[in-house]
Amino acid sequence: MLSINSSKVSAQQNERKVRIAKIEIYPAYLDEYRAALATHAKTAVQVETGVLALQAVYDKSHPTQVTVFEVYASEAAYQDHLKTPHFLKYKSGTLKMVKSLELIEVAPIAMEIKPELTGNTKQ
Repeated sequence: MLSINSSKVSAQQNERKVRIAKIEIYPAYLDEYRAALATHAKTAVQVETGVLALQAVYDKSHPTQVTVFEVYASEAAYQDHLKTPHFLKYKSGTLKMVKSLELIEVAPIAMEIKPELTGNTKQ
């Protein structure tokens, strides 16, 4: 039974769309951009079952360089995400703030997180 569950988990992970967005923001818009991204990420994770993770960080040495780690349940979930009102609002509202954007498709090696960080303390 363990191998069946492991296979099911492995198949689900293989369907996931995982990528990194490297974004450079114009300095004049930094605070406004961070607020918009934080709002968008929180909303997407809360309301979209297919958005598994949206984690954003910035480089302390270069605060205009933002990296977003994105995990979607599938390509279809990602495509659905692109059509949501909150994504469209974020995208159109931040267009003038973004100096450059690089989207990098990645494949997971290990994606672990402590349950207390997700609010899920059941193991």
